[in-house]
Amino acid sequence: MANLKKLVLILSLVLSCTASLGLAQTADDLRGKRIVFLGDSITQNGTYISHIQYFLEKSIPNETFDILGLGLSSETLSGLTEPNHAGGRFPRPCLFERLGRLLEKAHPDIVFACYGMNDGIYMPLNDERFGAFKKGVSDLLEACQVSGVERIFLITPPIYDLPLGTGGFNYDSVLTHYAEWEQSQQQDRVHVIDLHTMMRAARATRDTPFSRDRVHPGEEGHWVIAQAVLRDLGLEPGSMGLADMKADPLYQAVAELRQHRSKSWMSHIGYTREKTVAPTPLSDALEMEKSLRDRIEGLKRQYAK
Repeated sequence: MANLKKLVLILSLVLSCTASLGLAQTADDLRGKRIVFLGDSITQNGTYISHIQYFLEKSIPNETFDILGLGLSSETLSGLTEPNHAGGRFPRPCLFERLGRLLEKAHPDIVFACYGMNDGIYMPLNDERFGAFKKGVSDLLEACQVSGVERIFLITPPIYDLPLGTGGFNYDSVLTHYAEWEQSQQQDRVHVIDLHTMMRAARATRDTPFSRDRVHPGEEGHWVIAQAVLRDLGLEPGSMGLADMKADPLYQAVAELRQHRSKSWMSHIGYTREKTVAPTPLSDALEMEKSLRDRIEGLKRQYAK
């Protein structure tokens, strides 16, 4: 319990410093917008997106939130890959193979993008790899702005979950460097959420890692990611425990909707990973989506004023 209180305090202090930079939208500003989350396997897992949508739906129950989680496992912005990625079966996918179709089909108003974990390809920092990541971020921002996206939220990468000071090469040092550079990209229509610093501070309060494999956080790690975004949007979710949230039928319905929409829209847009998935119509997926949405609206009535 003491560690949890310490974690909440640290996150609150770090996020209050981030908010002082300005430019952040509030949760109210997301109403009526198509919101797309981009990223790698952590975003494709989508647990943190379910947490975020749940709190938006619950906190502003008289509104609906149009959120699409469109992360793709192994994906990068840099276009780099290890020679032995996936045992040599296929190279890492790059967002730009699908970004044009995604922007055309999904028409996002707001984009949240969390990359970096795979972009250094788990090797020490060097100018070539770092330059490829910086170019990828810049190209993403440009493509979104040209397509009419109103605001892009850059979420700095989660931590590579090793304690600091363990000796030898720690890949988290690369991610820290990437995160520091991303913070310099804050500008008109671009807002940076420094998840990396927040998550490292949270990790310092724990004896156990967020991630068993150092890369993919479990539920508590996804909860830290969600809190970083929610607090940046002016919501305070710290009093809600994971168990209570997951037991809420509203959360369960939101998570089901998120999973259904992610799967159907990923196929609708098409992507290349181990194989190429050609774009397909949404067809019956929209009917299921409406049914799940109606269920959510019914559950939200208990929170409406």
